[in-house]
Amino acid sequence: MRHYLYIWHEPAERMLVASGIEFKDFLPALGKADGIVVRKGSAGTARKPASYQTLTHQQLPALAHDDLSACGSHAWADWQNDGQGKPPASLEADVAAMLDHRGARTPLLALRSRFLAFAHDDGWYLKLFYAAWGDVAALLADAIPPALGKLDMDALQRGGDGYWLQDGMVELELASHDIDSVLNRRL
Repeated sequence: MRHYLYIWHEPAERMLVASGIEFKDFLPALGKADGIVVRKGSAGTARKPASYQTLTHQQLPALAHDDLSACGSHAWADWQNDGQGKPPASLEADVAAMLDHRGARTPLLALRSRFLAFAHDDGWYLKLFYAAWGDVAALLADAIPPALGKLDMDALQRGGDGYWLQDGMVELELASHDIDSVLNRRL
């Protein structure tokens, strides 16, 4: 986690937007997953999808030590065992489309995903789609250090407002995808 957190929620889209949460902050929540599919670098196109990797649960701690901000953008979704220990191979086109922003903006049901994340400069910008609010609440409970401030999870769940957490203080902030403008005002 960076030294601040900017976050807002759009309940109708089951989407969180944040700045300050890094991939390593997801590791406790991903402990329940059998692995992730991850695309490092820019998204592909319909004609030439970007490559992605399938990583098992055991490989996740090593990925947390990678410099994901050097990749620029990255995307990932967690997956649950299909009975053979990996996501179904027949879904390769669906997974590639999902990670390239061309597929559904929701965790892929066939992967039994809880999260679908699109990030840029690991921790600078995160757009997180989720299957169930309880998973998001558990993720944030594990990821937000008390020193940043206590986020009202009920207010966040209702959506509408953005929140800025830093140095033990929580302040209302505009909900915006323009992370630069928020950070320029705040940092």
